[in-house]
Amino acid sequence: MLEDPDDARIQVSRTTTPAAPSMRFNLVLSHLVLHHIPSLPAVLATMHGSLKRGTGWVALTDFEDFGPEARKFHPESKMAGVERHGIARTEMERLLADAGFVDVQVREAFKMDKEVERVPGGGKGEGVMMEFPFLI
Repeated sequence: MLEDPDDARIQVSRTTTPAAPSMRFNLVLSHLVLHHIPSLPAVLATMHGSLKRGTGWVALTDFEDFGPEARKFHPESKMAGVERHGIARTEMERLLADAGFVDVQVREAFKMDKEVERVPGGGKGEGVMMEFPFLI
């Protein structure tokens, strides 16, 4: 897991290009990961630092925190490692800006129907369909 944009694993070899900076990326993609990350400010800062200055982009998608019902995205048996139940739109806008991103746009990308537990811990065959909005 990359936690430092200057990590030696993404350094350009100094023997072949002595003046080369560490590698930077044009694009960082993430789908359905952010709700599992303990510290969003830390991961967003790493993403920002890993991009080419002035030209890099991030494209992040995750389901939206639309209130207590968003918890149903994960069955009770799979809650380990779930840090939050979706991403709050205004919070994500603020966190991205705080990490140094400019021209931040957070909007609904699509909606997904997903079978969820009717009763927490009910298991398969006990579900109902629920619509989840996704942000990008």
